[in-house]
Amino acid sequence: MFVGKWNKDEEDDIIYKDPCQIFKDGEFRVWFFGTLYNKEELKYESLMNDAEVIASIYRKNGYEGFAVLDGSFTCIIRCPGMTIIGRDHHGTSSQVYYTDKYFASSLAQLQETKEVSLIPDYHALSMFLSVGYVATPSSAFQNVYKLGAGEVLIWKNNVLKRISLFPVDEILPASKEKSLDEYAGEYARLHAEAIRKRIGMSSNVGILLSGGYDSGCNLAALRQIYDGEIRSYSIGFKGDNWTELPLARCMSDTFHTRHSEYEIDGSEIDALPQIVEYLGDPFVEGGLMVNYSVMRLIGDDKPDVILGGDGSDQYFGTSGREVALHYLMSKYGIRPFAGLIYNLLSHNLFDKNNSFYRIRFHLDKILHILQGDLFGFPSFLLKEMLVDQSLVSIPDIISPDTRSFEQLYIQHTYKSDIEKIINQVILFKASKMSDMFGNNLAFPYMDLNLYKFLLQLPVCYKCKGNTPTDIAKGHFVAKYLLKYHYKPILPDAITSKKKQGGFAPMPIFFKDDKRRARIADFILNSSVIGSFLKKEAVEHFIKQYDKEVHEDGNWFWYKQNRAIQYFNLLTLAIWWDRFVEQKQISLI
Repeated sequence: MFVGKWNKDEEDDIIYKDPCQIFKDGEFRVWFFGTLYNKEELKYESLMNDAEVIASIYRKNGYEGFAVLDGSFTCIIRCPGMTIIGRDHHGTSSQVYYTDKYFASSLAQLQETKEVSLIPDYHALSMFLSVGYVATPSSAFQNVYKLGAGEVLIWKNNVLKRISLFPVDEILPASKEKSLDEYAGEYARLHAEAIRKRIGMSSNVGILLSGGYDSGCNLAALRQIYDGEIRSYSIGFKGDNWTELPLARCMSDTFHTRHSEYEIDGSEIDALPQIVEYLGDPFVEGGLMVNYSVMRLIGDDKPDVILGGDGSDQYFGTSGREVALHYLMSKYGIRPFAGLIYNLLSHNLFDKNNSFYRIRFHLDKILHILQGDLFGFPSFLLKEMLVDQSLVSIPDIISPDTRSFEQLYIQHTYKSDIEKIINQVILFKASKMSDMFGNNLAFPYMDLNLYKFLLQLPVCYKCKGNTPTDIAKGHFVAKYLLKYHYKPILPDAITSKKKQGGFAPMPIFFKDDKRRARIADFILNSSVIGSFLKKEAVEHFIKQYDKEVHEDGNWFWYKQNRAIQYFNLLTLAIWWDRFVEQKQISLI
């Protein structure tokens, strides 16, 4: 953790607690938090201090040179009259909150500084209730901002400037230049090299196993270059028929790991106050408690490095079916008609477990193809719940590029999957939960060379389908190149089963009646009620949830979204009482 003031030049002006590498040369100073993976590739292996690598690159190429760095880091450069802060490509190291006077790696630290008065940003909190996070550069407080992944923040002459090192607006589909086998061989080589860089000379390696392709491919590739002991960790859910723990055990047996597992039972939600404190801005996502639980499972006997399978889906591109449907609706001129149906169904009369709900659910994903997953409260419900209806936020709209299926697919991959889902959701919560328990979690699929390789990979090897119409019908193979290479290597039990996904069945946290009653009391007694949320609307939601909680036959995604909405309310109440009222919070 660190905190500093923009216009202060004394040597001790940055206060930090986390391990930090420092380089000083007169009035030029560098603080480096995290690790670099490609020092050898960049010919800097002779420099033991990563802060010195930053200094050397900056002096040669300026801050633009940081775009060649592959790692998990936040770095700060000070020189007379200027301060520069940079974050790694996907923002997996320390977050950066900042005002016009201070910067810090956490909201709690920023709150402790002088001259900072934190006022809630109600529009940002409204957006959180809709999508589960506060998008950069905003934060949950007015006039407090966050530096995004792969960005550089420059303070000079009392002016702040934020620059992206990895712009994605002009990325176009690649054409075929190699055969499928050539592409597959190159991908496998880069993946193995990414793992090698992350484990280094370690003889104590851990891996997260979900029972699916991504973690399985990590393990298979790891075993090809490493014959030492591997510790594997998996999470399941008590009473869940979809559990993938047997598949994770199959992978462990096949590749000889020392395996540990844990089943979530819902009681883990009692740790939410500590999680909210650590995350800073309010945040909810279906895999949050999975990440929390697996990082807790690892305990004190920690591997030197733990490999996670996060981000592979998004690097190849997700939602192929929805992208194809959006493209076809636009091509044949029926998107306005679909939008009319969606608007008609966006009413609380249809917000029940029925076919109208399912239609709106799917239309939401298709029509808003570039906005990412919209689990949470839709606008028509927020208007009933907020004290001030004008605070309902409308997300920035990016015009879909429907000139071809390939162009829309690429736009969705980089503007939604990577900029939003990877950088602000998946890797954020995974890395923060890892840090919370002092674990060293690395993401081989997020390797910079793999990123550059996939930039040049034709869409047909990412999402394999004969035509957009076939893809719209569900006749396609996602992550085609990865599966083409690794399918012969993995057990049939893994490759023949449809993957569930890295989320918990969220209703498990609200299944116990006594715990749910305690949670309801906490929310209704929070000062967020009345200040931001209407008490009668929240009470109505809670009563409706209590009525439906034990009903059989409700659609999975209806129950999942309802539970996420409940989780959002609880998280907001905890966050409000902790950061606005500055109280000590407990759910027990």
